[in-house]
Amino acid sequence: MDYETNKYESQAATDFGNVTATAEDILDKGTEACGKAGQAVGEAYEKTTRMVKETYEKAKSYSTENPGKTILVALGIGVGIGLLLRANCSHR
Repeated sequence: MDYETNKYESQAATDFGNVTATAEDILDKGTEACGKAGQAVGEAYEKTTRMVKETYEKAKSYSTENPGKTILVALGIGVGIGLLLRANCSHR
């Protein structure tokens, strides 16, 4: 009977070791995936920031080169937003 007890204890220890190793593998893979995701987000943020800066600079230079058109566009946007707000308020 002592042999049987040792056999089951040995099997339980082996099973526990396998479960622990599997959990550690999963944790390592999760950590690696998290690192890759963080890197991808960082790269996307940098790319977006660069593109927004470029677009801002283009818009700024366009407005400097074409002040009349810029004023008309701003006026049109203001009138459009005003009409939308007026239509929204009159329905209440």
